[in-house]
Parts: sequence; C-alpha cells; structure tokens
Amino acid sequence: MVLEIWASITSVWNMIPPDLRDWSKSEVLNFVQKKAPGFFNFCKDKISKFWSKVPDGKVKTLVDKTTSAFVALNDKIPTDLKKQLFEQITGSQYNPEPVGNGEALSEVVQTDDEKKAASMQMAYLVAVLGEINQKQEHFLEEYTNSLKITEQLKQEIVEEMKEAEKEFAKFAQELIRLDKEFERISAGTAKAKKEANDAIDLI
Repeated sequence: MVLEIWASITSVWNMIPPDLRDWSKSEVLNFVQKKAPGFFNFCKDKISKFWSKVPDGKVKTLVDKTTSAFVALNDKIPTDLKKQLFEQITGSQYNPEPVGNGEALSEVVQTDDEKKAASMQMAYLVAVLGEINQKQEHFLEEYTNSLKITEQLKQEIVEEMKEAEKEFAKFAQELIRLDKEFERISAGTAKAKKEANDAIDLI
C-alpha cells in the first residue's frame, strides 16, 4: 500500500531538478527552511486530524518510534535535518530507537482509525523524503504487512494522498523556479553562491 503511494509521489519528485534533491546542499537547505514550512504544515495538520480519532496514546508512541526509525535509515540527510523534518511534519519527537519487528505494530495497531493514522504518517514522511533507499523499501514493506491494511482502507488512503500530491506539486514548482534562477546566476564563486541563496527570498 505505502509503496504504491510512494510511487505516485515519486512522479512529482521527478519533476524536481536532481541538483535540488540534494539535502546536503546549502541552497536546498535554505529553500527548505524558508519555503517548505507551508507544505510541512499541510502534512502536520492532516496527520493531526487522523491521530485525533485515536484515543490510545500507546499507538501514537509506537508509530512515532517506528516512523522515526524509517527516517533514520536515510543516509543522505544530515541527522539534525532528519530531526527537524520529522518534528515539523509529525508534530512528534524524533526518537529513532530500535522497535523490533512488525509484530509489535500488529499487536498494538488494531482499529481502522489507528491503521489509517499510522499509514498516513508514514505516507507523508515518504512524500517529503522523496527518494528512499533499499533498506527503507524493505522497512516499508514490513510496516505495511504489519498494519494488515484492507483493500477498502487502502483506497481511502490513496484518495487522501491525491490532495497531498497537489500540495507537493506546488512545492516542486517552486523548486523548479529556483533552479531556473540558479541557472541565471553564474556558478563557481562564493559571490554567485550567496546570490543564489539570496534569490530564494525573492521567489
């Protein structure tokens, strides 16, 4: 289920110039800090609404740890940025402690509301990370199997993510505009790099 959602989100990410998918670049970090909070707030608000229907705090705690562990597997994003992204998107503390296998999720996450909240939290994180590695793909498969998503619930989640795709497309378009601005400014000097970063404020 989540892998299918990831595939649809990836189609949006593929619109973004490769140079601007590098989280370690100062230009990308600057853009994320100044322009991405709107999209992050969209994700956070959505996730919060799903969790508002789940009274059992133990479910949220377990899902937070599990999804933190998923984000931690991304070795292309600096640790401090992973923490920032996770907390901005989920509204929860980044705590990538080992959580064992999927049995814990199967035992704790039982109702459709719990499964939907757990699925959507992971889906929004996948959307923001954009590119995931093989370890994360394996993690997602186990996560999905552990939640035992029904076909009906899967369709509801896919529908929810269509709205997220539209929001993320706006974010991607801003990155594309930023890339064009970078092309306009000659590269290779400290001055050009500063001008490129300053250009973000003008978009």
